[in-house]
Amino acid sequence: MRSVIMVLFLCLSACQRSLQEAEKALPAVGSALPAFSLAELDGQRVSDRDLHGRPSVVALWSSTCGSSRAALAGIAALHREYASRGLRVLVLADDSSASAVRAVLDSAAVRVPVALASGTIDQIFAPSKRWPWQKGVALPSFLVVDAAGTVKRRVIGIEQDPAMRMGRVRQSVAELIP
Repeated sequence: MRSVIMVLFLCLSACQRSLQEAEKALPAVGSALPAFSLAELDGQRVSDRDLHGRPSVVALWSSTCGSSRAALAGIAALHREYASRGLRVLVLADDSSASAVRAVLDSAAVRVPVALASGTIDQIFAPSKRWPWQKGVALPSFLVVDAAGTVKRRVIGIEQDPAMRMGRVRQSVAELIP
């Protein structure tokens, strides 16, 4: 019985997250976007190198996360507004099921580039996380990256309400693409 209580305690404490913990899991402002190579939902490969040469927003997202789903409209609007001006928006879905991701995107009538990260978001962006109860990347989170591949701003999902969060992403994009 004590072991069951201890496991429950560890699980519940793992769900508690502070902004400081969430910030530790993401690359620092001024650092390079971490290397990754993933398959997009259409089957094509995309990597961090594909983003070089254009300002980008990388959204770390999951179809099973309510906050991530709530951010879809803002992500799609950002893509529609800035794609013609050179911004690349890429959603990295921390999901193993492409059909589940497609279903969420279709139900929201959202068309944005999505790569399937299949549970590797923490491996890519929080490699120092060694134990299952350690907190990894808070979803959704956004990395605003300049054309050189340098992280210019991090907007963390737990940081604020969805409208304010997308407002901060938009503000950062407007600074890169006047």
